[in-house]
Amino acid sequence: MFKKIALSGLLLSLFSFPLVAQQTATPDAPVQSNTRMGKSRPMQQQMGDPATRAKKMTDRMTKQLGLDQATSQKVYDVTLARAQKVDAIQASSDDNRAKAQSLKANADDFKAKLKGILTPDQFTKLESMKGHMRNGRGRPDGGSDVKDQN
Repeated sequence: MFKKIALSGLLLSLFSFPLVAQQTATPDAPVQSNTRMGKSRPMQQQMGDPATRAKKMTDRMTKQLGLDQATSQKVYDVTLARAQKVDAIQASSDDNRAKAQSLKANADDFKAKLKGILTPDQFTKLESMKGHMRNGRGRPDGGSDVKDQN
């Protein structure tokens, strides 16, 4: 009987030792969490400050819509204002429904301002590009983010 208890205790300690060793963390090691990379921060913080986001969006629109310098600057100003409002809405203490309504109103305002800046053809092309992005067809220029490996 004593041999069985001793053997059981020995086996239990041998199997539990690796579990205890894995839980110990060194002080300089980063703390791991169960959240996927970047999911603990809002989308706007992942992408940078409003000015960076506005610049990226304006550059993409300038390239894809063939905007001139003056139109590009107007688009940047409107896009920057939109990005700043989005950050302010996300930082507010409103409930999710109120935030969603504010974000929708901000998006509608942004769309109306762009419609006033862009030509009808450019605006139609922009709407078409947004539709392609929403449908998961990749980048609107027909490329993909994965480079060919040939």
